[in-house]
Amino acid sequence: MNLLFDFIPFQDAGGIGGAAGFTKAVLDEIVRRKNDKVQLFAIYDGSVPVGRLYDYRTLAEQYHITLLNISQKPISEMIAEHHIDVVFISVGQFYGRYNLTGITCKTIMFIHDIFDIEAADNRIELAIHDANIESNWQWTKRLVNVLSGRWNRQRTKNYRNIMSLYAAQNTIPYTVSEYTAAALRYYFPEINSIRVCYSPARKVTMEEHIHDTKLRQLIEQGSPYLLLLAANRRFKNAHVLTKVFKRLQSEYPELHLLTLKYGKSIGSHHIDIPLLSESDLQYAYIHAKALVFASFFEGFGYPPIEALRYGTQVVASNTTSIPEILGNAGIYFSPFYPAGLYQALKKVLSTDCTCSTAMQERYTAVSQRQEEDLRKLVNELLTYNGCLYIQ
Repeated sequence: MNLLFDFIPFQDAGGIGGAAGFTKAVLDEIVRRKNDKVQLFAIYDGSVPVGRLYDYRTLAEQYHITLLNISQKPISEMIAEHHIDVVFISVGQFYGRYNLTGITCKTIMFIHDIFDIEAADNRIELAIHDANIESNWQWTKRLVNVLSGRWNRQRTKNYRNIMSLYAAQNTIPYTVSEYTAAALRYYFPEINSIRVCYSPARKVTMEEHIHDTKLRQLIEQGSPYLLLLAANRRFKNAHVLTKVFKRLQSEYPELHLLTLKYGKSIGSHHIDIPLLSESDLQYAYIHAKALVFASFFEGFGYPPIEALRYGTQVVASNTTSIPEILGNAGIYFSPFYPAGLYQALKKVLSTDCTCSTAMQERYTAVSQRQEEDLRKLVNELLTYNGCLYIQ
């Protein structure tokens, strides 16, 4: 059996965060369970740089995977040339620019979210602006793109290409939450059925020491801090937290804010780090007073579940897939209302009491489903013509 795997999520700009973590977890499980009759190939794009979290070239060498360059030939030609039996596309949103025609073999394809389609529909772009990291000129250009319909036309074209394969008879369509499945059915009724597979847990080996100097100093000084990840992405809604943080400082002068990739500091108690190793990120979770997950959109959302693993309180938006994944273990607020986030954070900062039982129960429930869903997915990936190719 020849399996063509998706390495594009390992590359920039997708080569960090949830997409890369999801893809790596699936790859590791396939390698662990497949038998010696399975030959692995992988799609990469030679015109795109190597990602910062995983080097796909190292992974290919480690797992004896043959790399195939999608910038040189379409997938259909790869399938014919290498007698591919099963194609796995880990993150379908990254494939709008590629030729997906002529793929007739068994295909398993994930779409993790369609926030760009939803954003175009509810015009939320008109309400999002962070003057700390986006100039007025950048904001004006973005508004022109939204109001002129240019972005909407681009997204429609991209998804027309993606959905032609996602809804094809030879494709088994997957997504990562019941919310995203509902959103896909709402906007693309031509899809007959969608399987939901929770994003698998990312395996991390914690090192003995913290390598990032800023993080190590913050933890050693013992000051309470709030944690926000992927702060450079508009839909992660860093703006509402930076605004509320400034208000909270008058009441909690020792409070700090730790962000990843925000790109700018808003004060002496704000620490911004461009990138943390997976091990250092775990330390950031462990010592945080709370993880703030202020997103407008999420397909699944790794950080809340990863924070719950360590008993760290999660203050989260009450939108899209977040309540589905976090359940009753989070403190919720509307991402449109700073006062709502202020109220939620006051609850965390004013008491040492946390919902420890609810957090542990929710983490256990989700992690068990992640494990079971991953097992079923890998079984599907390693099944061809009714034969399951596992050890």
